[in-house]
Amino acid sequence: MKIKLMKTERIKSFFQWVLIFSFSSLLVGCGSGETDEIENGADVVAIVNKENITREDFQNELRWSKRKYRVEKNDTLDPNQSVWLKTNILNELIQESLLRQEAVRQDIKVSSGEFEKYLDQAKEGYKENTFQRALDIEEISRSQWEGKLKTHLLIKKLIAEVINRKIEISDEQLLDYFKQHMEEFQKGEQVRTLHIMVETEDEARRISKLIRKGKSFSELAKQHSTSPEGKTGGDMGYYEAGQMPKWFDDVFKLKVNKVSDIIRTPFGVHIFKVVDKKPERKMSFEESKKKIHTTLLHEAQEQAFHAWVEEIKKKSEIIIKYEILEAI
Repeated sequence: MKIKLMKTERIKSFFQWVLIFSFSSLLVGCGSGETDEIENGADVVAIVNKENITREDFQNELRWSKRKYRVEKNDTLDPNQSVWLKTNILNELIQESLLRQEAVRQDIKVSSGEFEKYLDQAKEGYKENTFQRALDIEEISRSQWEGKLKTHLLIKKLIAEVINRKIEISDEQLLDYFKQHMEEFQKGEQVRTLHIMVETEDEARRISKLIRKGKSFSELAKQHSTSPEGKTGGDMGYYEAGQMPKWFDDVFKLKVNKVSDIIRTPFGVHIFKVVDKKPERKMSFEESKKKIHTTLLHEAQEQAFHAWVEEIKKKSEIIIKYEILEAI
């Protein structure tokens, strides 16, 4: 296998090549064959079996990844962080292209009905203005978000067809894993909370006053909360420390039936009420079976997926334009 560079190979480009392959085994190799120079080459970061990954594609993913890792606009990444982030983005974009192409080859498609159902599930519980606000915070347009969602559904369907349905986990495997990893099956302290999210502090203060006067937290959540669980009275169920964003860490310090102060986040203004707590304890095998099955199934699927992608890599041709990547 070989990597074809659009310009003269340099030592710097070679080390980038090594870094990309060492960070992820999912970055594809290249088969033999020639790919013609394309027009507007400066706008293309990579070519995957003659399918272009554009500078705009890459820059959008870079911006969204910075949001995901909470990198602020005025933050400057050091060279190692920048290489790591760009490497991950390139890996994901190339893998996405390969899997889309494989879906076409295997005639796997997402119908309009399937997509609409998936779209409704993704937006379930959000009021329209709240959902749009979440997109605005993440700096992604509705059309871009729907495009990514459709690609995700297509790839999910492809993997389910080709990989997942062929893998089975036996009860013996589940029990063996439980016996060998009993220390993993420990439930930490859990809290069950009710939650209200609104857009302004003034609204949150008005609701806090009503709660102090004895108004039902659940009813106020149904009436005012813009979060998905608002329609069920704000019930978030049980969760452990670390499972929620860091802004809500202080909620664990509240006693049962106590209400939090107003908490401000980029997504809105929040009020919590703790309605129950469960102490830390060990889990039984029956309680653990579902988690073990998920773990073993995921491991088996990962191994099968990597082997499958390696086969696709051998048949693929990738051109990576390092000169363009360096300039982004």
